[in-house]
Amino acid sequence: MNPNQIEQAIAKYEREIAQNPQSASAYANLGSLYMQQEKWQKAQESYTGAVKINPKLAFAHRDLAKIWTHLGNSRQAADSLNLAYKFKPDLATPQQHYKLGKTLQTQNKPGRAIAAYRRAIESKKSFWKAYRALAELLIQQDRCKGAIALYRQGIELNSQKPELHLGLGKAFAANQQWNPAIKSYQAAAKLAPKLAEIYYHWGLALAQLQKFALAEKRYQQAISLNQDYALAYYQLGVLWQQQGKQEQAIAAFQKIIATSPQHQGVASDIAIMYRILQRYDLAISYYYNIIKNSSAPASETEAVESYRATLEEYPQATIQNYYQFAKLLRAKGLFPQAISAYQQTLIKDPSFKHAYIDLQYTPVTKSKSTELIDFYRQIVAQYPNITIAWGNLGDALTQQDRIAEAIECYRKGSYNQAIQIYPHLAKLDWKETKELGPDFIIAGASKSGTSSIYHYLSRHPQVLLSHKKEIDFYWKNYQRGTDWYLAHFPTITDRPDFLTGEATPNYLRFPQVAQRIKDTFPQTKIIILLRNPADRAISWHYHKYNSGLTNENLETAIATEIKRLTKVSEAEIINTGFYDPDNIISSLYIYKIKAWMETLGKKQFLILKSEDFYEDPAKYMAQVCEFLGLSKCPLNKYPKVNAGAYSDVDASLRQTLVEYFAPYNQQLEEYLGMKFNWQ
Repeated sequence: MNPNQIEQAIAKYEREIAQNPQSASAYANLGSLYMQQEKWQKAQESYTGAVKINPKLAFAHRDLAKIWTHLGNSRQAADSLNLAYKFKPDLATPQQHYKLGKTLQTQNKPGRAIAAYRRAIESKKSFWKAYRALAELLIQQDRCKGAIALYRQGIELNSQKPELHLGLGKAFAANQQWNPAIKSYQAAAKLAPKLAEIYYHWGLALAQLQKFALAEKRYQQAISLNQDYALAYYQLGVLWQQQGKQEQAIAAFQKIIATSPQHQGVASDIAIMYRILQRYDLAISYYYNIIKNSSAPASETEAVESYRATLEEYPQATIQNYYQFAKLLRAKGLFPQAISAYQQTLIKDPSFKHAYIDLQYTPVTKSKSTELIDFYRQIVAQYPNITIAWGNLGDALTQQDRIAEAIECYRKGSYNQAIQIYPHLAKLDWKETKELGPDFIIAGASKSGTSSIYHYLSRHPQVLLSHKKEIDFYWKNYQRGTDWYLAHFPTITDRPDFLTGEATPNYLRFPQVAQRIKDTFPQTKIIILLRNPADRAISWHYHKYNSGLTNENLETAIATEIKRLTKVSEAEIINTGFYDPDNIISSLYIYKIKAWMETLGKKQFLILKSEDFYEDPAKYMAQVCEFLGLSKCPLNKYPKVNAGAYSDVDASLRQTLVEYFAPYNQQLEEYLGMKFNWQ
């Protein structure tokens, strides 16, 4: 029919429907015409009208299935096709009934799938694949007797199909009829002696009958036919484990991990066996990998408890064993458990500085801070010269808003730290409280070298730094007051022959910080290191990932943020500090630096390019000393401090970042009057 004829026919059937609304054929014919015009929505409405009047109109259901397919609704298409074949089975071949059954089963519609498989069998009595599919579905529904009867019926017509004999054996096994199952496996093996799956299931049945030697032989046969048969290795390992053959069981389980990484669950079994064998170092390594790679909270929780118990059992457990456990828990975002593990580390060695530092950056609930107060008090009571413990005690007291007690702890920590580095300072007069603000602040950017420059300055004899690197007063703790802030610095630095400062790299994110510095200690000089923003964004993401602050992958985080930034105004970029993800926004330096300099004035800043600083640290530390009015004091070594570690990043992703930042970098160069040449 040409277009005009179709339109005329449509008009005709519309008139017919108007005269006789119960005419199913008129609706169906109208649907057919709309399909020819590819007006799928109208066709669907017409056919739906037809089957509403006559539900058994098979051709209408069949065409509805085609329409739903065009409209992208596969579930509705399968249901319509099922109704078409139900009301008129000869519309479909046996294969089409079978295929529909598979589709319905995938869509979790078992009742309809069963009916489709039965129609396939009725259409072709010898259709062995339909027997198997239907029987397997019946087993899933615990209808084992029905599956057994069905397999027997299929075998009568297809006696040479090993798949049916194997299926019958599995049906018997599901019904716990082990001897009949074994007979079926024997029949299958005669027909297909090289089918590994037969021997695997045969072994399972023998193991249930406690015929372990024969079961082992069958598992070995399965493996000889399929070297990567993970399930056979697993059952063999379980069998050996039950017999106390731990070394052999471990070898079997390790084979699974080597050949089929998706079966990582067996790592727990291996770890348990290593504990039985008292090879605790190997058990620990397995628990470490289980937790690191786990995405299931239940298995993760079990592994954490097993890891902890293994450490307690291990007579030669080292400080590093405990510390590694704590860092792993922190990286997984299991902060309460991580804090407990750090505490265990410090019980083993109260002077282990890295544990204290990690605790400073681990989120702590108020209830947990109460526990930490008692814990740190016990340490400083027994070891008053561990200065970092005084600082951590101050942090825990601060979280409880016990500010006066916290200030006292910070002052003790600052004093003890200074005289431990320079014992002669104990002979000088120290003021009780500090009055002058810091001489300098290393304000950013994070993951750009702030830890290194802070470390190098700590080696200068005229510099006595804050008792810890990141005080975060001007953003997180401003409400604590300047007395709280100044308690973090040695009081002797009010003398003109000493300088002091801190390094909180997240300050740069917030223009409010610049204003607060101006309101409190406006003479403070500001040092900023700027790293290629593409590299800094990547490094910052992995810093958060390794600290348990995000579990998102880099590609998703970058794509999410780029999309979000298309809807964000310049004012929002300037005033936004943290959100997740925040890898890109914290690398848009021009917006942050311009706001700072407009508040404090450009002369108060020293801007360094991180790549140049790392390439020649002695040269740029001389520049830092000149900026601060310090004498030059070169070091023998300039180690990189707190450098991040992560795998190579996809080159195309990094190039996306380079191109994204290019216009902002140009604006930055023009504003500062210096070249960065970041690529």
